[in-house]
Amino acid sequence: MRVAIVDDHPIFAAGLKQLLESDGRYEVRAVAQSGEEAQKTIDFNEIDIALVDVNMPGGGGIELLKAIKRRSKNCRVIMLTVEEDEETINRAMKEGAQGYILKQESPEHLLKAIQASMDGEILLSSHVYARMVDRIRKTSPPDKEQSIIYSKLTEREIEITRLIVQGKNNKQIAQELYISESTVKNHISNIMYKLSLKNRTELVAIAVREGIQ
Repeated sequence: MRVAIVDDHPIFAAGLKQLLESDGRYEVRAVAQSGEEAQKTIDFNEIDIALVDVNMPGGGGIELLKAIKRRSKNCRVIMLTVEEDEETINRAMKEGAQGYILKQESPEHLLKAIQASMDGEILLSSHVYARMVDRIRKTSPPDKEQSIIYSKLTEREIEITRLIVQGKNNKQIAQELYISESTVKNHISNIMYKLSLKNRTELVAIAVREGIQ
């Protein structure tokens, strides 16, 4: 998989490049130190995964995310940060980021996030995910009669939604329900279509708000 790294800390970027290339599945095609430099020097149509620092000089990470989504239909973007700012997280997810990972996370978690994004999943840092879910749970859920999820989804789709809220990936859901991963993906595609959602983060937000746990 072809990767671009956009981060204004050269030592971190170099370490990330070494980590990815030592894995064997990734080829780092480009490294840039700002959003402005990235837009000038990187063809994101030739990139499968862009790892983007949220806070950079010369155009921030969110602006670069938006630019990448305008230019490329296939490049997936994972945001990297040292902060757990909820407003920024929400903006990144709304603009189409496939993940939001704290730089303090382990190398194994980062590699898992990259692979998950290639499988069409959304992966948040465990700390970010916990805070988001906790905040949403503080709101009062609607009655089942007023619930979008209960009114539009089948029992199987609700079951899969519940497992997604619990943080399980496609493989884990398939194992728990004794179905194939392709069947899980088909169910999730149907869920997204029925609820007019773009990604799992939006699904989790709605599901938790409606009391799905």
